[in-house]
Amino acid sequence: MYENMCHQVSFWYKALNLQIPKAVTMTGGIYLWKDGREVPDTMAVTIEQPEEMQISWVSGFGNNELGVTEEVLGDNGTISRDDRVRYAPQKMNLPNGTEMLGRATQTPQAHMQNFIDCVRDHREPNCPFDLGFRVSIASRMAVDSYRLGRTLRWDSKKEEIV
Repeated sequence: MYENMCHQVSFWYKALNLQIPKAVTMTGGIYLWKDGREVPDTMAVTIEQPEEMQISWVSGFGNNELGVTEEVLGDNGTISRDDRVRYAPQKMNLPNGTEMLGRATQTPQAHMQNFIDCVRDHREPNCPFDLGFRVSIASRMAVDSYRLGRTLRWDSKKEEIV
């Protein structure tokens, strides 16, 4: 979760200003790599957001065709992200909507360089503390859900995972 899911969902948490999840369920297991590892090689995470949306994140390390696809399906359209960002309107609900294309450039050291530049210039980084906190809570809930074998919830009044 901390090496894979967090990087993908943080983009969406920032773009959509998502809060800490209401509930998270993770299932999966070690289906291929029977070498004594504890981390599952196949996993599925369902994140229920207070913004009345659900995130499904699925990952498998049993195939050499590695790739990342990300889609947000909303009532007004779909946002896809790979080497570019694409918005396709949902014509049924937004008949006059137009498609939009953007870039999603990835450089290997972009996060670290942004952090160092922001420390030097006293600016807020692309991934500010609050964003990292919200994504870390989601990731922690996923890991604990897998280990405990049940859905975990966020108690916003107590600010704790239950």
